[in-house]
Amino acid sequence: MSEDENPYRDFRWEVPEHFNFGATIDAFGAEPGRLAILCEDHDGNRARLCFADIREQSNRIANVLAGLGMKPGDPVIIALPRITLWQAAYVGALKAGAIVIPCEAALRDKDLIYRANHSGAVAIIAAVESADLVSDLRSQCAALKHYLIAGSARSGWLGLRASMATASARFSPVRTRATDPAICFYSSGTAHQPKAILHSHAYTWCHRYIGSHWLDVRPGELHWGTADTGRAKAGYGMLFGPWMNGVATLMYNGVLEPQKQVELLARYSIATLCATPTEYLRLMREDLASHKLPALRHCTATGEALNSEIIGVWRECFGLTIHDGYAQAETAIVVANVPGMEVKAGSMGRPFLGHDVRVLGAEGKEASDGEIGEIAIRITPERPPSLLVEYWKNPAENEAAFRGDYYFTGDLASRDSDGYLWFAGRAHGD
Repeated sequence: MSEDENPYRDFRWEVPEHFNFGATIDAFGAEPGRLAILCEDHDGNRARLCFADIREQSNRIANVLAGLGMKPGDPVIIALPRITLWQAAYVGALKAGAIVIPCEAALRDKDLIYRANHSGAVAIIAAVESADLVSDLRSQCAALKHYLIAGSARSGWLGLRASMATASARFSPVRTRATDPAICFYSSGTAHQPKAILHSHAYTWCHRYIGSHWLDVRPGELHWGTADTGRAKAGYGMLFGPWMNGVATLMYNGVLEPQKQVELLARYSIATLCATPTEYLRLMREDLASHKLPALRHCTATGEALNSEIIGVWRECFGLTIHDGYAQAETAIVVANVPGMEVKAGSMGRPFLGHDVRVLGAEGKEASDGEIGEIAIRITPERPPSLLVEYWKNPAENEAAFRGDYYFTGDLASRDSDGYLWFAGRAHGD
């Protein structure tokens, strides 16, 4: 693709000086009846919330946190499953100016303790299943003072819903700068300690483009992202991507067996789906030809390699092409197959809107077509807001990742003559 053919050639990031995702939710919440989320659990219990409901619930949670003495910049752990309180707590903490530490609800004790101590978290909002953790957390996490549980109060825990019931439904989001820290993801880790990946409020803002240009969400339709709430993928697939565009989402809290997933896709008339290649592979083992999904019009995948067989079978059954995307916890989507472009099966696609992505070989020189090198994102003259602020409290990791004009991802790829990138593994084997 020549420079003249590049649809993103003239794109410029225009991040506002101040931004808080909570204010976006409040704006959509001012529209009566605007649907935000449909939720169902494994027992068949269902919930329907509008943006006005999320606005009110998140305001109450922000007031609960402020009433406990929390200040802007204080870290808050959110370890909730796929329940609507997850969105409300996430938005409420951001409104209060907190740094959100998303964690999987089923995280092991030692991993949760590490995250609490490393971040200096002063509060935790956890699932009922985490109630037994309180003694370990209290004895090993000196900074952690406030324990809120998504259920009735119990020994050592404040009941979040009861606390919300007595809190004001009015709250003005803290006027955070777009550059202020907002979220810290912890990598799953290997033999070493997990990395703390700090993002700014601008990171939440930039998801408007992921929602509109990759997920292809549209107001009036329903989007389904299936990621775990503790993962960065939940940000662009379940929360920031669709909600920056005012689009409603489906959330299912249960074991996602293929038959159940197909049934939900049909019953809820899902228009856009973001899932892992493994999920698509499991769905392929079903009798897909017997299922009709007339509302489904766009599919995306990320997190794993997407092979040509999966793309081919899905296209044969539904006439739809799965659009791959590449991201890390350190980034939002930076390489993607977007609607309207030719999809080369097995390729991650081309650099996404607003990202100058290169494949660099030895001594930081750009690799030739077909040559394997490290994926790097140019950060000068303009640093994409999708990129991490830093590896929190880890100067050595920052020095290794940010070199010269680039952020080095640690992932390997090759580039073909059309500018498509092909994943080739990790640079350092970790």
